[in-house]
Amino acid sequence: MPAASPKRWTPTLTLAFAIGLLLGPVEGATANPEGEAPASWRFKQSDKPVKVFVLAGSIGAWPKGPYAEHFQNWCSKVEVKNLSKTGFGAYALRKRFEEQVLQNRYLSLRDPDLEHWLVFQGGLNSVGTPEKTNKEIRQLFLSAHQRGISVVGLSLTPWGDESDSRRWRGTAGLTYKRHTQTVVDYVAGRSDPKQALGSYRERRDDPEAPWDPAELADVGVDLYDSDLRDRTAALRDIDKLRKELVKSKDWQKAHADLDEAERAWALDHDAQRAAEIPRWYLRPDLRGFDHIHPNADGHRLLAEITCPQLPASWGCACP
Repeated sequence: MPAASPKRWTPTLTLAFAIGLLLGPVEGATANPEGEAPASWRFKQSDKPVKVFVLAGSIGAWPKGPYAEHFQNWCSKVEVKNLSKTGFGAYALRKRFEEQVLQNRYLSLRDPDLEHWLVFQGGLNSVGTPEKTNKEIRQLFLSAHQRGISVVGLSLTPWGDESDSRRWRGTAGLTYKRHTQTVVDYVAGRSDPKQALGSYRERRDDPEAPWDPAELADVGVDLYDSDLRDRTAALRDIDKLRKELVKSKDWQKAHADLDEAERAWALDHDAQRAAEIPRWYLRPDLRGFDHIHPNADGHRLLAEITCPQLPASWGCACP
């Protein structure tokens, strides 16, 4: 199938959504979570015993056919509240969860007849500091579990483009691919505390201990290595990338302790990884107005990937 051109910005996107997107996923970015009125919303459907909070950044806040809407439509026992907020990094999302859910006196979190779930899909706005992002996500998961709320962790989705020269062009993309993968692997439940948290693991009661289940999502879904990514994109010129790495002072410094054979292997390995980076971008036919935000078709596919992995208690009839 020929790749479709990314869709242009349309008037259906709200002004608030547009302004928030100007932040973009940048190094350590976080929106200010302060200033909202105390939460006063409540669930209203008494015939839906599974109450679901969806919490994400601007992808979750997408105004036209977001994946949260599909969960609501496909899962007969579920009532969804979408708390996603444009521009929010991991810290701001954690604070929003505390304010809108844990401090919301209108919610019946202790009702034995109800089942509460958090669907988390965020961290791109703070992906430039992945270990710190994971630290905040871990605390969010702990806070949810302490209040009897189970967690579905949806990983970051594919993103990036050759036009984004600062973060993705040439060998620069290796850094953001690594940052993204670090957050993806933690949310999907594939990494150990050292890999996920780096030096922040020292804040755990036992830094060397394996994960406690409360620190992880009950259901982890990998959306990064999925049909959302452009698996058939053309590879970059590997010889050109190899030369770029050889000229890189940072790369030479990072591999200074290797012998000649090991350095040659690392050079080939990193050049190959850099050549494959376009295959980790969001598919062109699933893009909204940029390379980060899935369009309506992308949101539907995201929901279709996730649906079979959702708990049976949700009563989902997956497409």
